[in-house]
Amino acid sequence: MSIWNVINLAGGLAMFIFGMNLMSDGLKLVAGSYLKKILEKLTKNRIIAMMVGAGLTALIQSSNAMCVMVVGFVNAGMMQLERSVGILMGAKIGTTITGQLIAFNISEIAPVIAFVGVAITMFSKKPKVKNVGQIIASLGVLFIGLGTMSAAMKPLAGEVWFQSLLQKFSNPILCVIIGVIFTVIIQSASASVGVLQMLALSGVMAFPGAFPQAFYIMLGMNIGASVAPALASLGGRKDAKRVAFIVILFESIGMVLFMILTQIFPVIFDWILNTAPGNPTRQIANANTIFNLVTVAILLPCAKYLVKISEFVIRGEDDKEEAALHYIDESGYQSGTVLIGQIDQEVGRMHSLVRENMEASTKVYFGNMTISKEQFERNEEAVDFLNKEIVAALIRTNQLGVSEKEATHAGNLYHIVTDLERIGDHAENVLGYALQMKEDKRKFSDKALKNLKELSQAVYKIYDLACEHFSNPSEELYRVIYDLEADIDKMVDKMRASNSKRLSKMKCEAVQGLYFNEILVDLERVADHSLNIAQAAKKYEIYDEDEDL
Repeated sequence: MSIWNVINLAGGLAMFIFGMNLMSDGLKLVAGSYLKKILEKLTKNRIIAMMVGAGLTALIQSSNAMCVMVVGFVNAGMMQLERSVGILMGAKIGTTITGQLIAFNISEIAPVIAFVGVAITMFSKKPKVKNVGQIIASLGVLFIGLGTMSAAMKPLAGEVWFQSLLQKFSNPILCVIIGVIFTVIIQSASASVGVLQMLALSGVMAFPGAFPQAFYIMLGMNIGASVAPALASLGGRKDAKRVAFIVILFESIGMVLFMILTQIFPVIFDWILNTAPGNPTRQIANANTIFNLVTVAILLPCAKYLVKISEFVIRGEDDKEEAALHYIDESGYQSGTVLIGQIDQEVGRMHSLVRENMEASTKVYFGNMTISKEQFERNEEAVDFLNKEIVAALIRTNQLGVSEKEATHAGNLYHIVTDLERIGDHAENVLGYALQMKEDKRKFSDKALKNLKELSQAVYKIYDLACEHFSNPSEELYRVIYDLEADIDKMVDKMRASNSKRLSKMKCEAVQGLYFNEILVDLERVADHSLNIAQAAKKYEIYDEDEDL
């Protein structure tokens, strides 16, 4: 085998992996915005969840990506641990489609497929059509890489030293270890199995004699694929770690089961070989499919026990700190869809913290401190922290590649976190005035307190409605928010005029009057930012009833 064969082998492998990743990215761009909704709605039943997991994984052509997405959704609290098991098992079935696709071996027409895909990408102006072009082009690149690898490997079949080396790898455990290591290196079970198929196709692994070795290597490749979700769970919540553990447990049980069965009943190898006589690539693809189907059939009814084992191994609950990310973790940085879902959850936290502080800052004027000053400060610190981290995460979504709909949602999230952070600052101002007045032993008049209570209630309402509208936009709700913001402006004008009268008639001191005006400014700004939040979700054209249209 010459140096040029080695270079061609490396280049072919690079094109194969690049094509596979490019195809996965293109498929996720086409379907990514729907994945979250599908996973949320169709995972209550284990059988349906398994079918959904298989279908979606076949669609995006990556069990690693699907498992990482599930880890991310569980970490974000968007999916329960029990519901994730069916999807994880389905993902293992779905990923076998890649091997079946490779077994067709359409390398001869691969350049034409790549050309058609590139042409669609270059000449189409619609993003969705461009994504379809990317999928077609990547499929062509994938098979060009496979053809290059196969041609580069053929000289190895005649190398005595290489055949001697293969004979030393006859130990099943050693073959499993080789499969694990290889998959950990290239981070894709589908790509690993594809390389194994090319070794068989080129005659480097001579079938049927070398089929048992290939089978055990394939078992190791499946275990190696569980490393990606394990890495994605690092730094996540304990349920996310349990998901990763279940993936490893599933693959390990399947591997041990098939190693025992094939040692006791070697005829299993003959059965698999007879599914596609004389077609080594299809035989490996079928072996991979059979392994995953049988393992799922055995373990799916035991899903609740896998969950219990994971809870026994990974015990306890998560410690919650306000100024920390509770949902965004490493799994999010591998999928734009997952990351946006996690950001949604963090924004929900931010909304709750701001709401708690806003209410505390106004109720203190009536002698009702709903939370301690220390808790208020921790909340404000957490809001500032979340604002910074969420903005950084939103910037990352551009690098990960998201659909047009998801990109628009990410832009809206940027605006909402900015408004939430500013509302938090206004709440801090309002509390500061109260604490200063308490220190100076000053109080508002009964009329001022009545006005403050009325305005506070209106501000709570518009804030809550705005956040509701952001989650579920509707024209009717937007109209209510729009009108309420106008009413608050009028309310503030009247209260400001009333405050001026009290000052002119010496019914309150100038300092109290100044504080009252500052509070009016802050609460009016809260209403303005609340309207901004609603507009970030969806802005509707509003016309006055008497306006001539």
